[in-house]
Amino acid sequence: MGTMGSGKTTAARLIAKELGFHLLEENFSDNIFLSRFYNDMKRWAFHSQTFFLTEKLRQIMSIPKIISRRPIVQDTPIQQDVYSYAQAQLTLGNMTDDEWKLYLQTYTLFEPYLPVPDLIIYLEAALPVLKNRIAKRSRSYERMIPEEYLRLLDKLNRVWMTKNKNIPIQKVNTDGFDFNNDKSAKKSFLKIIRKNIYNLNVRLSAIR
Repeated sequence: MGTMGSGKTTAARLIAKELGFHLLEENFSDNIFLSRFYNDMKRWAFHSQTFFLTEKLRQIMSIPKIISRRPIVQDTPIQQDVYSYAQAQLTLGNMTDDEWKLYLQTYTLFEPYLPVPDLIIYLEAALPVLKNRIAKRSRSYERMIPEEYLRLLDKLNRVWMTKNKNIPIQKVNTDGFDFNNDKSAKKSFLKIIRKNIYNLNVRLSAIR
């Protein structure tokens, strides 16, 4: 979990590759509404967020078949989709109250049946770092993202974390991390993840 540009996809892929987790990856390329959204947020916000919601629900429903064989890492938990990305559209006026209510009703209909993550890794990064990473990945539709939008996403992420009482969260500052080229950064990050997995297994064993 983290604000756009924090390194979620790269980190999730690294965990999957190095620790043997099954990866549930964000499906940006299949969202036909996403580029339209960045060109006209008011027109396409509901469509784009609903795509991500239904896609994430589809992924989560596959978890029971996978989890018996391998642990799972997911690129962006559904909670961030709802309470950061989608809620930002309501705050900015890109979603109407009625659209938000319909979106939220869809989520809350499924919420009681969704498996809860054992752990969320929250990737923190300063705003200039986020902007630089977004620019480097050269997605044409992201070039027009205003700084205020990134600030709002970061704020909503932190609001959700303060309200969250059920899921353990490990914060990791990634300002100096270059997951693609820096071996020491990869090693440091994986050390944090392994420690959390060990502590989590100990805690779950004690509960059992």
